Amino acid sequence: MEVILEKLGKIGFDWKMAAFNLVNFLILFWILKKFFFQSVQETISERQEKIQEGIENAKKAETELQMAERKAQEIVDEAKVEANKIRKNAKEEADEITENMKEEAKEEIEGLISRAKGNIAKEREKMREELKDETVALAMAATEKILNKQLNQEEDERFIKNILSSVQNG
Repeated sequence: MEVILEKLGKIGFDWKMAAFNLVNFLILFWILKKFFFQSVQETISERQEKIQEGIENAKKAETELQMAERKAQEIVDEAKVEANKIRKNAKEEADEITENMKEEAKEEIEGLISRAKGNIAKEREKMREELKDETVALAMAATEKILNKQLNQEEDERFIKNILSSVQNG
């Protein structure tokens, strides 16, 4: 061992100084470990906890975001379904109103046609009566000219009735 110390001494190594440096290193290491490394370790642990908490919060926020997106999609889907129902109901109501209006218009037209037919029938009957009266007058005038005499009222009526019945039957 002396040989080693001698050779180390030649290159400038002093074992007393090395032992002193080793003791100083151990004391400094103990002081750093006792006061500094412990607080550094606590700071590192706190930061790791905060980082872990941040990661968990980010995962939680991502999960909540996905849930919110799903909920929003469900709301949109429900709104679409409701809109389709409303549109369908509105169409059905419009169709029903249209059908009712068609029925009312049809009934009104049928009423107008019925009244018009009634008026036409009255006018036709009135015209027949007028035509009958004119025919009677013409028949009387023709008969008077033919017979060259005027019949009395009773004979006129009987003669006209006979002529009319023969015209109607004939």
